[in-house]
Amino acid sequence: MRWVFSRAVPVPTRVLLLESGPRAVAARLIPRLREVFGQQIRIDLLTCLPPDPDSLPLEPGPGRPQVWRVTDCVDRRSRWRLLREIRSRRYPVTAVLCANSPLMASWRTAALLLFPSKFLIVNENADFFWLDRGHWRNLLQLWMRRSGVFEESAVRAAARLAAFPFTLAFLLGYALYVHLVRGVRLMVRRIAGKSPSLLSQR
Repeated sequence: MRWVFSRAVPVPTRVLLLESGPRAVAARLIPRLREVFGQQIRIDLLTCLPPDPDSLPLEPGPGRPQVWRVTDCVDRRSRWRLLREIRSRRYPVTAVLCANSPLMASWRTAALLLFPSKFLIVNENADFFWLDRGHWRNLLQLWMRRSGVFEESAVRAAARLAAFPFTLAFLLGYALYVHLVRGVRLMVRRIAGKSPSLLSQR
């Protein structure tokens, strides 16, 4: 979630599509992504569904998309291995289906917390918006629809609405903690790498 505090958009050289929703939504979304980012943009896929979407090019070659299936992960270790592999690819943009579906809910959360991408949040109509401080109203409206605020009693709706800032603060705080730990580790590695040369000068 490194881009959530900024309205800047990285250069979209590649897109990761996290298909945590119905295949029909992904099928409508892929052409829209190509309209926005260019027809030649490479779109890789993380999914739990067996067939590949018809709108992805399947011809062998450098343009062929990478498709990961979470069903190939049989235990926790293999799931973390897959997440680390995808994270190492450092996708500039990750599109996440939030189509009111339980599909891959835990993977969706892990991706939002761990991947260093600018995230596109996609609803069931294949409409999308950036996950950043400039689109917090869109996020609030989506959350209110998903939590049933408009369909419940006034008391429960108010309680859910009051809890939203704390939930969002927790997610942002965790993302800040992850990046802080990463920064400290990088600094320690740099200091450790320089220490032999300093000793030799003495």
